[in-house]
Amino acid sequence: MAKAKPKRHPERSKGTPDWNDIERRVRLLSRAGDDGVRIQASPGEILAEAQYLAEFYRKAGLPLPDTLAALV
Repeated sequence: MAKAKPKRHPERSKGTPDWNDIERRVRLLSRAGDDGVRIQASPGEILAEAQYLAEFYRKAGLPLPDTLAALV
């Protein structure tokens, strides 16, 4: 499988988060991945990415997706 690397700092584009990118990155963290491709990272890196992405949902007052809720 191809190694998927998410872009860092989606919030820096135009001052608002790119929710399509954030949702894609959340899917990459799940066991099923995004179209079968899961991010290739250590457990610590996956946890750090999940915590980073969870902050976007918290700041927007949105519930965490199941994938993030299970990780953080």
